[in-house]
Amino acid sequence: MSRDLAKFQKLLKLHNEPGSSVKRRAFKPWYLLGVVDSFSVACDDGWVLRGDVLVDSAPVAVAVVGHAMMADRRTLDRPRGRGLASTLAARGIACVVADLRGHGKSGPRAGEGGDWSYDELVEQDVPTLVAFARARFPSLPLACVGHSLFGHVALAHLSRHPDAAIDALVLFAVNAPNPGWSLRTLRGLRRRAGIELMGILSRAFGRLPARRLRYGTDDEAAGYVRDFLRNGRARHWRARDGFDYWDALPRIERPVLAIVGAGDRFMSPPDDARALAARIAHARFHVVGRATGLAVDPDHMGLVLDERARPAWDQAADFIRSIHRARATQ
Repeated sequence: MSRDLAKFQKLLKLHNEPGSSVKRRAFKPWYLLGVVDSFSVACDDGWVLRGDVLVDSAPVAVAVVGHAMMADRRTLDRPRGRGLASTLAARGIACVVADLRGHGKSGPRAGEGGDWSYDELVEQDVPTLVAFARARFPSLPLACVGHSLFGHVALAHLSRHPDAAIDALVLFAVNAPNPGWSLRTLRGLRRRAGIELMGILSRAFGRLPARRLRYGTDDEAAGYVRDFLRNGRARHWRARDGFDYWDALPRIERPVLAIVGAGDRFMSPPDDARALAARIAHARFHVVGRATGLAVDPDHMGLVLDERARPAWDQAADFIRSIHRARATQ
């Protein structure tokens, strides 16, 4: 232990020493990576969203980075300083990393009486966070980077508002209910069973008790679960007013990068994610895993939590930076 501490202190001294060889090599340990600025911003309906702005070096683009269902923004930078958001920031992409309503610090949470719908995530949270990022970095191209939930609510928003101020989308492990979902396969039966179980638990507890089940850190609201059940049972992806996000996907003209883990067998299987990306004209689709050189086949959460998936994070950074370069040459 003392040897490790001495080594750490030596590295710290070398890093802070003017003109040191470590500095010339641009050594940047995790505890000094980026400038973090906490923020809060109110949606039009009054719900306050909270998060962090992470900037490292002069940014060339900005990304609104959002989390999965039953999770919060902490999943987007694990381990802290070396996760997805810090990787993007180190590549010159300013990151607005937010908790969606009812999650993390953007309470009230479901266990505190908070309730929300899928439509509110699409029509309130997404445009509010995009407007905040635009105001903070007005001259930079903007991408939404979504893991699971935030990926498909951002995609739903852009399908309904194709002129939204979003220049590109990066989708990590994104799937959505659609007519192509099979009911006759084992996967289809498992999916339907999972959907029905969500409904049973939500009715019993007044919310989806992810924390109690140790399936996630954040419970989901009854209103959101009702929307999830409605779409999952009917195998369609629609707003409460009937607008069909799936049918509107071909309207999207922004560049999209969709990445899914080869080990994601239930939440966002590669075949399902591929079918979604195929409906978008300018979408690139990649399955990442051992076959593409990773040391692991990432599952749904591993795609953003496992450092061995870092090449996929770098791929996302390359994509976002290419949007900047494309604009610069116009």
